[in-house]
Amino acid sequence: MKRIGGFQLSATQPLILVLALIVISAIAGFITPGFLTFFHLKMILYCNTMLGILALAQTLVILSGGIDLSIGAIYWITVMVGALLMVDGRFILPSIVCIIVGAAIGTINGLGISRLKIPHVVMTLAMMIILTGTLYVTTGGGGRGRAAQELISLSTGRIFGFPIITLVWISLTVLFYVILKVTAFGWKVRALGSSLSASHCSGISIWKVQVLVYMISGTLAAVAGLLYLGWARTPYPTFQSGAGVGANIMLESIAAVIIGGTLFLGGRGGVERTFLGVLVLAVLFSILSMAGLGVEWQIMLNGIIILAIVGVHSRIGLQ
Repeated sequence: MKRIGGFQLSATQPLILVLALIVISAIAGFITPGFLTFFHLKMILYCNTMLGILALAQTLVILSGGIDLSIGAIYWITVMVGALLMVDGRFILPSIVCIIVGAAIGTINGLGISRLKIPHVVMTLAMMIILTGTLYVTTGGGGRGRAAQELISLSTGRIFGFPIITLVWISLTVLFYVILKVTAFGWKVRALGSSLSASHCSGISIWKVQVLVYMISGTLAAVAGLLYLGWARTPYPTFQSGAGVGANIMLESIAAVIIGGTLFLGGRGGVERTFLGVLVLAVLFSILSMAGLGVEWQIMLNGIIILAIVGVHSRIGLQ
């Protein structure tokens, strides 16, 4: 394990993230006095809940040595399916169907990667393109339907003044933190990311773990999509020319994971670090918004962050 100044790098990363978050927040508070109020900080958490859940899913995939480029498309396909199914006011059955759809798409990704030996990038990129085409064909690129009132109440509701969906995000982070730390599945996920050959020699059923990881990723993307649908009330999918639906939020999820120190080396990192990474990214985006800069600057920031952090870690690893 690489040491810097007598400390393990991995042990100091969370502390570095916390310090970075404090410094960035202080700068934002200096620029805009109302930034550091409890209400505004709560709103930052609330508005980035869906990104946080997607980043949580992306963390599991990257820890296993893969990547999920279709996660944003699964997110949006869930939004559209949910809106169409809930148009008559039903909530429970459409929600179950949406989660099953997300899990099924994730399972297809996992089977393509593990059984057909299609590279992670190719399989999930192809899935993103397929889902984008599906949305164009079925909706013409526009939103249809609406969220059920129960879902709206869930996504906009509060418990003791705190957003319910943010509590869902925090609860999921705690759940998967425990799973990755103390369960056999968590150990297998990290083992796959560290070395496929060593995992095979250890008797791990690699294909089963990969399928399960991508199924969980699709399920979490579906959960995030449902929460967004309740928050927005009606679907407004974003289609980017030359990209796929959900490409922006997919890139943001990867950036948040990398900020948290879970790199493409696999096996190293964790969901608690991704949680901090989402907060750092959210504060940076908030600063850009306060400066009057649009989404295109956020996209540029994502790319710069990914290159900078991976570059720094690569340099450290080579020393």
